[in-house]
Amino acid sequence: MTVRPGLRAVTFVTSVVLAAGIAFTGGGAAVAADGLPADAVGTDTTEVTEINEPDQVVPTEDAVQGEVDLVAADDDPVAPGGAGLAAAAAGAPSLPYLCRASVDYPHNSHTTPSTINVHFDTRCRQVAPNLSTEGTLSRSRWFGWEHLSTGKGGKANTRDLRVVAPKGCAKDSWYRYKGQARFYVSGPQGRGSAFVYNQNDTEIKCTG
Repeated sequence: MTVRPGLRAVTFVTSVVLAAGIAFTGGGAAVAADGLPADAVGTDTTEVTEINEPDQVVPTEDAVQGEVDLVAADDDPVAPGGAGLAAAAAGAPSLPYLCRASVDYPHNSHTTPSTINVHFDTRCRQVAPNLSTEGTLSRSRWFGWEHLSTGKGGKANTRDLRVVAPKGCAKDSWYRYKGQARFYVSGPQGRGSAFVYNQNDTEIKCTG
């Protein structure tokens, strides 16, 4: 990785074992070849990566704002007729794990000064064999949404998962921020996903 002067890359990773089916990019981000992450086996994982690349626009695409149920994947043989990412908004049925994904409004961190944070939460009414999430934090610039940081994580045999994507900010600076994430659940009763975002309607001030 090439890092421009004055910037740094910070990564935090705890132990995890991923099954086959994940392709790793040169930067270490995991991407499932079939559109859904492979099942995570073992301990919780959390990884936050600061972006040290040229500014780029981050599209919202077909994300649902705020929160939505995870619904069956449209290519899932266990749950035929699944509706895919956008179907949650159209009232497609949830999987038996009854999971719901949410993204809160980006905000000043409650624990780390001069940091903007966003939470990506999955909560299920039944224990899910595998939960995983990958999300980003962006800020509004004159050219569009600038990608600031990425957070991803997974957990096995659980009812909830939180992933965060924090980014340091200059004290007293003002920006609008957006968080968006793809959420996944998988197990014997099917696989599902959701795409959710949230953003500040007005600029917020970075506090020290």
